[in-house]
Amino acid sequence: MNVLNIIVFSLFCVYSIAADSLGSNDLANLFIRHSRDELLDSEAKVIEDILQLYGHVWNNARSVTKGIRCFVCRGAFAALMALIKLEVSDEAIINTATKLCSIAISERVCRGFIGLNLPILKYIIKKTPQATPKTFCGVLLQSYQQSHTCEYDDPRFEWQIELPPKVNQRDHLYYDDDDYDNNLSPLTVAVLSDIHVDMFYEPSGVADCDEPICCRKGQNPRVKNILDIDEDVIEECVVENDEEILLDTEAASKIVRKDNKTSRSMSDYNSEPAGYWGDYRNCDTPLWSYVDVLKQIASHKEIDVVYYLGDNIDHHIWETTYELVDEVNSLIADKMKNTFQRDILVIPTIGNHDSQPVNQFAPTSIKGEGLNTTWLYKSFANKWRYYLSKEASGSMKCRGGFSMLIRPGIRVISINNNVAYKLNWWVLYDPVNPKRHLEWLVEELHNAELSGEKVHILSHIPPGDQDLIYVWTREYDRIVERFSSTIVAQFYGHVHTDDFKIFYKDGKAFNVAWGAGSVSTYQNLNPNYKIFTFDNDNFETTSITNYIYNLTEANLTPDKSPRWFKLYDMKDSFQLHDLSATSMNQLVYSMVTDRKFLLDDYALFSSKQSDLMPYCDTDCKIQMICNSVTSVLWDRKECNKLIDLYFS
Repeated sequence: MNVLNIIVFSLFCVYSIAADSLGSNDLANLFIRHSRDELLDSEAKVIEDILQLYGHVWNNARSVTKGIRCFVCRGAFAALMALIKLEVSDEAIINTATKLCSIAISERVCRGFIGLNLPILKYIIKKTPQATPKTFCGVLLQSYQQSHTCEYDDPRFEWQIELPPKVNQRDHLYYDDDDYDNNLSPLTVAVLSDIHVDMFYEPSGVADCDEPICCRKGQNPRVKNILDIDEDVIEECVVENDEEILLDTEAASKIVRKDNKTSRSMSDYNSEPAGYWGDYRNCDTPLWSYVDVLKQIASHKEIDVVYYLGDNIDHHIWETTYELVDEVNSLIADKMKNTFQRDILVIPTIGNHDSQPVNQFAPTSIKGEGLNTTWLYKSFANKWRYYLSKEASGSMKCRGGFSMLIRPGIRVISINNNVAYKLNWWVLYDPVNPKRHLEWLVEELHNAELSGEKVHILSHIPPGDQDLIYVWTREYDRIVERFSSTIVAQFYGHVHTDDFKIFYKDGKAFNVAWGAGSVSTYQNLNPNYKIFTFDNDNFETTSITNYIYNLTEANLTPDKSPRWFKLYDMKDSFQLHDLSATSMNQLVYSMVTDRKFLLDDYALFSSKQSDLMPYCDTDCKIQMICNSVTSVLWDRKECNKLIDLYFS
């Protein structure tokens, strides 16, 4: 269960069985009544029923039941706003929300997550009247498939970046060739991301537990419940009437009660214990597995630089503390420093899990304790000072991103796109804050252009991803197009799977961003890192090799280091002449026409040849290839072309 599931369960409201249909405001009123212990027993029973129904919607990957998600979300935030306006105590809000949430999730998870996030939500709701329930839910529930999953109209989310006019190549001020060593070997970079170290990982512990993330000391086995609910029938309970969403309460109750008669509980379910080197299930990374991957990377003696794309902290988002986050952030940096010393430069990027609470990145104008993110930026600058220039360190302290020349002619810009993450509550407070980060990026790119430098951009969240607010994806795409002759490579993490993104302008491919995969095995993945090489003339990508180990095999011999091996060479495995945007565009078109077997390979490589990843059917492959040609959220022009060709 992901972050958004817990959010909505935490704020979940209830409906009355007396009415045939209910709107979100009615739902909010019943939530308030629940906080006052005014609900009837029959209504309390319906709460339990609807949470089972809603829980199925969230936990089923095939579900497209957007209506019920939006309905419940709007009611939840309307109720929360009302309770805050009524000056109900934090303790009362936490107790009420936990009581409801714990019907579907463990009480410990609910209480922890609500307690961590309530102070920020309370501040934002009090200070931001524009942040309505519709805006909250429209941002939270945005997805790849639909631009109107949960509609909202907030003009604050519409802005545009001013771009400088293109300069004449002859006007460039090129770097001094005298500073360049022609005898340097091609730049070689190791790329890794999403370590998610769990300091409390327990080998042979419970890997299938009663909490969202497992393999940690002190957890209990999960009781399996198998529910058989027809999702089309669920969606029939929800009716959209003008701008209002209504729930047919009688139909919803019948569905849940009918399903309860056929559900099966498997309390005697036995699951294999957690592996020593990690686990394919909902588990994070043992510390010793992280140490092993660093040792393996260091064995590549040709490496000059490491690009690290963020996410140090585990997924136990309900029990993180400032002390734990700071400790793990220090540990990640120190282990790299001790392994690579001065021989290998490390360029870090902040991930959405690296803050406290998870996903929260406040504007620099926010100074309050427990609210600001300045502590994180200063902390990162200090922890990575061994590798950062004075200017880069100062920039990190200011915005969580920096720009640094790593060789004559090649600059790396690490951007903090977590500020535009849809689960960052602060984006509801100040939707223009992400714009300031992009304006800084434009300034850095323009300076690089005038100096004749090439640029590699590092970010945590992929371009065009559904986790980024739409306007960021659109404006970032404009920036990449404007500086396409300067930006020669992009790198990202976050999704854990292995993929790439092609950028298009009027149907022509002009840039590529490369996914890093993950050290984490969450979920159903093998760990990996990549080795990139770049030519010394323009620092474009010349080769990509992905290295993995098989987790099943590794766990058979806990006393031996895993056997790392090369999974693929990008050019050889996909029969490419080079790794340019043009060649990558030709590849994706081949995947849906004359060489569909390459799409099968792409799907296999996406999970890093995992033993437990479910079979990727046609819908899965179409979604995968569409993601690879989408750099602006909801812009499906290239995607639709590929779909038509695939089925022609």
